[in-house]
Amino acid sequence: MKVFLHTRSPEHRDWLNEKREFARIPVVGEHVAISSDGPWFKVELVVHTPFPCEFDAEVYAVAVDHLQVLNEALDG
Repeated sequence: MKVFLHTRSPEHRDWLNEKREFARIPVVGEHVAISSDGPWFKVELVVHTPFPCEFDAEVYAVAVDHLQVLNEALDG
């Protein structure tokens, strides 16, 4: 699926916008990583685009501490 991915850090409001390919469209609450050594991002908003355009969806995601996410998920 073609996704227009908007990412940012929690401290900054400047979005980094890039084209990405996903096996499926990410869902709000999921986490995505765009590189093996980069930050994880929590999906905050998904805008589906079921009309003729370049993308299947726009996804907005904010960087998170992956160790905190793992601890909460595995210790919870």
